[in-house]
Amino acid sequence: MGFLDDSPKSVRAMVCVMRDLGHYKYDVGDVFRDFVDYATACFLYNGDKILAQQLKDKYKDHYPKLGELLKAWIGIMNERITDDVQWFDALGTLYEYLASRSKKSWLGQFFTPEHIADLMTMMMAPGGRIGQKVNDCACGSGRMLLSFNSANPGNMLYGEDLDPICAKMTALNMAIHGCQGQATCMDSLNQNWKFCYEVNPYHRMGMPPIPHLVPVSIENCYSKLKPRLAADPIQVIVPEKARKPVFANSGQLTLF
Repeated sequence: MGFLDDSPKSVRAMVCVMRDLGHYKYDVGDVFRDFVDYATACFLYNGDKILAQQLKDKYKDHYPKLGELLKAWIGIMNERITDDVQWFDALGTLYEYLASRSKKSWLGQFFTPEHIADLMTMMMAPGGRIGQKVNDCACGSGRMLLSFNSANPGNMLYGEDLDPICAKMTALNMAIHGCQGQATCMDSLNQNWKFCYEVNPYHRMGMPPIPHLVPVSIENCYSKLKPRLAADPIQVIVPEKARKPVFANSGQLTLF
């Protein structure tokens, strides 16, 4: 059975693009990791010039395929999220599929099934909570936070995971689902911190509902501050030019 034949139908549009890149001898596991980095950079206001150049050097004429993969992901989310289905984790679904086929050591995780996440939400927080801080200290791709947000919008969500790919998938999932909060790459046990993104902070300032991420320093990361009982959401200053759509001169797609 081929790479496309046994893939989940829900993410097949993404698998098709990855299969095309696989024909050019790129390892699909590495493609997924690069795509997560690429998509994260696309959600940044200024993009990431250094990453864009690194990926251009690696993929050369095939670099635009990463943009096709981003388009496929957004298309899947647009199709899957309906009045009846409030959240869907395409990134985690694709990651699990790749993990089932790959021997790469970093592709070794499987996440809480969606129906179990929803069951846990129904048991712990069936609806009506607002204005609270909710934390998942081993968030994976962010499914528990997405499920909680679907039943309880209007809260600040904080996810932590020691795996950089998982932390970025959580950031992307939270952003595209309209969540507010932070996604942090850190070990919640020993507090070893790597990076953090504030999710959709411009929405609180009246910006259009474009999903976005803002890098956060360790001094402003709630997951590092919470042992000291940090209170308010991080305040982010919006650049003046961010108030209208522009094309960032980064050599890479941005959503602004």
